Amino acid sequence: MDDVTAAIFTDQDLEILPPEHGAGANGEAEPCLCCGSAHVALDEDGCGICDQCLSP
Repeated sequence: MDDVTAAIFTDQDLEILPPEHGAGANGEAEPCLCCGSAHVALDEDGCGICDQCLSP
């Protein structure tokens, strides 16, 4: 890693935020970020990936 990148990312306390979307807010289905198909219920942590894509 070069010095510039190391200087930018020296803080160990980074928070990864899920994308904002209105999943089911007004009854409309949101597209899954993985497969693109419309689902009313997405994963419970809010990352926008449907349960079918997350299942093994």
